Amino acid sequence: MASESPAPSVHITTNSDSEAKTSSFLPLTAPPTQVLGPTTSLSYVYSTLPFFTLTHNADLTHHVAAASSGPPYVSFPVAGGSAIVYLNFGPNPEQEEGFWHRTQTVDYIVVLEGELELSLDGGEKRVVKTGDVVVQRAPMHKWKNLSRTEGARYVAVLLGAEGAVEGGMEFGGENLN
Repeated sequence: MASESPAPSVHITTNSDSEAKTSSFLPLTAPPTQVLGPTTSLSYVYSTLPFFTLTHNADLTHHVAAASSGPPYVSFPVAGGSAIVYLNFGPNPEQEEGFWHRTQTVDYIVVLEGELELSLDGGEKRVVKTGDVVVQRAPMHKWKNLSRTEGARYVAVLLGAEGAVEGGMEFGGENLN
């Protein structure tokens, strides 16, 4: 279903504002994952609320609650919030198209493996490859893994724009290109 690579390890630190005055790592856990389609899944890594504070690890409290809430995870942040996710695309032997969608976020995307096609509702398409960066500014779009035999993966940092709601996603109609 998803990229053939194993799930990435996520290393989260605490800060040293506690009585212990030392920083540490949280126990290593795999990021929770939700299926988005026949060949696509999303792994939630971390998110913050707007104007978050590190005092007493308040952002960490939000993350633990979000990660344990079950799908859908807080992968699309509120206005002023942030999130980091992995999208995993399994081999696409039938060359199935992705689904049209939009979030009110600015996304910094780095392709870690594979070749993906990014389509915009205006009809333009781009092939993005391992190492490429996409700055995605709330367009109606869809993704497609171009390989019939290999998986693909990207990591994205999402920043909630004005009007963004937690988990908010708009889906496009069938009449889009």
